Amino acid sequence: MNKITLRFVFCLLTLMASATSYADEGMWMIGNLSPRTWVLLKEMGLELTPQELYDPDGPSLNNAIVMFGGFCSGVVVSPDGLVFTNHHCGFDAIQDHSTTSHDYLTNGFFAKRQKDELPNPDLYVAFHLRTIDVTDRVLSSTDAYTESDVRSAAIMNTCREIEMEVLDTINCIYGRVTPYYRGSKYYMSVYQRFDDVRLVCAPPQSLGKFGGDTDNWMWPRQTCDFCVLRIYAAPDGRPAPYSKDNVPYHPKSYAHISAAGYKPGSYCMTLGYPGDTDRYLSSYGIDNTMRTLNDIRYSVRSVKLAILDEAMRASDATRIMYASKYASSSNYWKFSLGQNKALRDLNVIGEKRELEAEIAEWAETSGKTQYAGILDTLENLYAQNFVADYTLHLLEESFYSGSDILHFALTQMLRAVNAEEEEEDATATHKAIEKAYRDIDVDVDKAVFAAMIKNYRKQAVCNDCWPDFMTKIDSAYGGDVDKYTDQLYSRSRMADKQSMLKVTNMAELFDDDMFDVAISVIIKLFECYSENDIDEYERRLGDALRQMNHDKEYYPDANFTLRLSFGTVGGYTPNADTHYTHYTLPQSLIDKYEQNPGNYDYMLLPSVYKWLKRGKFGSRYTDAATGQMPLCFLTNNDITGGNSGSGMFDGRGRLIGLAFDGNWEAMSGDLKYDNRLQRCIGVDIRYVLSVIETYTGAKRLINELTIEY
Repeated sequence: MNKITLRFVFCLLTLMASATSYADEGMWMIGNLSPRTWVLLKEMGLELTPQELYDPDGPSLNNAIVMFGGFCSGVVVSPDGLVFTNHHCGFDAIQDHSTTSHDYLTNGFFAKRQKDELPNPDLYVAFHLRTIDVTDRVLSSTDAYTESDVRSAAIMNTCREIEMEVLDTINCIYGRVTPYYRGSKYYMSVYQRFDDVRLVCAPPQSLGKFGGDTDNWMWPRQTCDFCVLRIYAAPDGRPAPYSKDNVPYHPKSYAHISAAGYKPGSYCMTLGYPGDTDRYLSSYGIDNTMRTLNDIRYSVRSVKLAILDEAMRASDATRIMYASKYASSSNYWKFSLGQNKALRDLNVIGEKRELEAEIAEWAETSGKTQYAGILDTLENLYAQNFVADYTLHLLEESFYSGSDILHFALTQMLRAVNAEEEEEDATATHKAIEKAYRDIDVDVDKAVFAAMIKNYRKQAVCNDCWPDFMTKIDSAYGGDVDKYTDQLYSRSRMADKQSMLKVTNMAELFDDDMFDVAISVIIKLFECYSENDIDEYERRLGDALRQMNHDKEYYPDANFTLRLSFGTVGGYTPNADTHYTHYTLPQSLIDKYEQNPGNYDYMLLPSVYKWLKRGKFGSRYTDAATGQMPLCFLTNNDITGGNSGSGMFDGRGRLIGLAFDGNWEAMSGDLKYDNRLQRCIGVDIRYVLSVIETYTGAKRLINELTIEY
């Protein structure tokens, strides 16, 4: 295709996207879809009835979706409680069971017998049971209060009262009241939690994490980002802690799988738990996010990740120890860079300013005096709060998310500050220490600690932004950070795992030098945190927008509650010279490996390379249109962090893939959805099934599934 033709296609696609933007944007509450939305879903290709999608009183697709570990999503795919989620969601569990002699990260894992499935004491899943509107009750509790801190306390107390009314400890049922539209609405989601979740199958990292940081947030992708776990319950079906007597859980409903594939324009919906968006944030809020959270997160993590990368490349034991921490940190390190770039490239602040001018004019001409001056107030509040907000983020990234030993001291100190009067359990203390120190190399931690102090000095924006312990480095050590760090780590019990394992009560550590550092960081954090009215004025701005466009439906921002997004399969054209098709094939993975021999992220196990070159992926997993097995595919579904592992379903509610990433050109998505560019990247379920069956040899898992062709 020549450049002139491609530019014409680019312009045409842009116009088409503008005309249909309403169809794809939005993370909608599954139990609160309007009749208008249902009509649209049917027109796009959804064949399920409302009750088949969500029925709090009977089996529905809703019952097959799980909140995974409090940070991801997953989908139940068998009557015996098998769960599919992303490899990066199960990464902690895979790492926890890995050693240099049993390196499941590198080689993958499959439990050949059910009794060999591996327990994960700190992992849980939760099923969404129902959602209840509690707005009137929550907001009525604030009628007598005008001060923001008192009002917030009243709301919190009322929310806790409502949650206690559904608490059922025997059946592990609990409720969470969550604000929507920045507190204009409140809903309670009711869940049932299961704490015995066992690792069943994971691909080698060279499949499950293929592309690594190089390809993260990028398209084209070839990552087989999945792992398989199983939910266990007591013999009577109730949730229970791990026990050898537990049995596989039989869910109310589980997802059938489609191997029939899709084509451009095919309907697709995701069901999962998107973590956090702020689409209605003011232009001043977006500017503040870019200059504080994103700039700081990228710059500080660049320093830490360089140290970890060098240490991990030098030692397999260190690589396994820090694999999950590195992956977690690097994910949003790159995200921060990409989001700022996309926000600038797409002129999001400029677009917001135009919308805000429209809101201000509407408020004035329609006599909506309650919205007068909102924008001027927000501009002033963000300006006044900038130094404190910047310092708060710098403290958190440098010290709370820097050294793991200091992080442990900070979490224990904060726990002690916030805890009510209670007796500390020695077993729990020992368990917390064992868990924290299992993945800490003291020499690596020491290098990170010193680097964070040096970098903090460079990035601090005010003379009194330093915690007291940093001032001490200048007064007592002549500014020599390395000398201070050497002495701190030689004196502190917290820098020695064996000494820590002798601790029976955290109070024993309160006179430790590392706790002194933690106290000075906490004091500075509290100094930077102040009550202000930014959230209240942002809420009013959102209310004004919805009132101005009262005939338009506005979905609430994501807040890690169950949401549905819908769209269609298709590629995209990011610029006049580039068009991406909607799928990738095995040869593209082989090409990346063969053409980039020095790139660690594209390395393959010899057994994986042999499997790919052999090309025997299973005839039932090949696509009718291409005659090949598809790897990953694109839709314009609206997703964000937390959606990882979300089921991607066709119009009949059958699983066709697992969502795992977004694309670089639309990294602004948490703050501004762009229908022309924003894409959801999913791993095709046929790729997942082929790896399970033809590479791993896990035929027993395939036999559990209901696969439709």
